[in-house]
Amino acid sequence: MPLKLVIVDDHKIIRDGLRVLIQRESDLEVVGEAADGRAGVAETLRLRPGVVLLDMAMPELNGIEAARQLRAKGFAGGIVMLSMHSERRTVIQARTAGVDAYVLKEYAFEQVRAAIDAAARRETWFSPQLSDPLSGDEELPSIDRLLTPREREVLQMLAEGRGAKEIAFRLGISPRTVEVHRANMMGKLKVDNVVDLTRIAVREGLATL
Repeated sequence: MPLKLVIVDDHKIIRDGLRVLIQRESDLEVVGEAADGRAGVAETLRLRPGVVLLDMAMPELNGIEAARQLRAKGFAGGIVMLSMHSERRTVIQARTAGVDAYVLKEYAFEQVRAAIDAAARRETWFSPQLSDPLSGDEELPSIDRLLTPREREVLQMLAEGRGAKEIAFRLGISPRTVEVHRANMMGKLKVDNVVDLTRIAVREGLATL
């Protein structure tokens, strides 16, 4: 029986390209896809594939937070992260969130295939171009240490330029709660404006400019 996969990426051309390549593999089957992290979590929990492929940078909920939510909600399948980021802090962040395999997007499908196979066995795999990303001190990035999961969600949306009302609507909370989260984050991260919060979000891989 083919290994079932879900593809989560905000670029349709990437999803379509991966689907075409995967369909050439007789032992793999794409059973679903989603265009953002929040929808990806829902689709993965609904379909329960053997492996989910998550893009790192997605609107509303990035790949790391999506992986973290999947693990918190009991998803036991493999998670492969597809990313343009080779920074050690980002790889550690992904691994801590429950990602099994981390693939740099700039390389060939052979790496994606190797990552899928490893993740299906719940083994750790990284693109060979990443030099020992988990060696040495594995201290978590400051965002993971200091902010709650909900604060990280709010931070990403603030960095994407969304206002308090829109964030509140998307997360099912009140605008006042969004403002409280923003104030708490500013205190924890020792900044006093949204511009600096955005810089931190980009630096930590939660959002892109």
